[in-house]
Amino acid sequence: MTKRFFISWIASSLIMYVLSNVWHGLILTDFSRLSYSKNLFLFFAALVYLMIGFIVSKAIDVKIFDKQLKRKPIIRGALSGSLCGIAFFLVATVVGISFSTGSKLENMLLDVTWQTIEQCLGGVVVGIVHIFVYDPQAHFEED
Repeated sequence: MTKRFFISWIASSLIMYVLSNVWHGLILTDFSRLSYSKNLFLFFAALVYLMIGFIVSKAIDVKIFDKQLKRKPIIRGALSGSLCGIAFFLVATVVGISFSTGSKLENMLLDVTWQTIEQCLGGVVVGIVHIFVYDPQAHFEED
């Protein structure tokens, strides 16, 4: 684990966790429908966002993006984060843990759009960290 990875992991997890709480807690008021403790939910959500941040921080290094986006970490982060958002939405929908108020197409489109935006912004944070945090191992691999 490099310093760049660790900082991008924590920063992206934090920003996505905050965005999720703003979206679900303030804008959609989903928290009012919880059937258990809000504190318990927030604790588990924090753990989940640490996992999501880990995956988004790793996804920026997928070799598929190397050729076209090698020197564009913000775009790479946004693209890899967006793809992760779509994948996480699909998993959440299949498992049935989505916040959606039903299986209406409109709700599912809203959910996938928000999940994609949220993880895209997490990926942008990862890209910004890749710009501002020096990683000698990454520099060595480029040569």
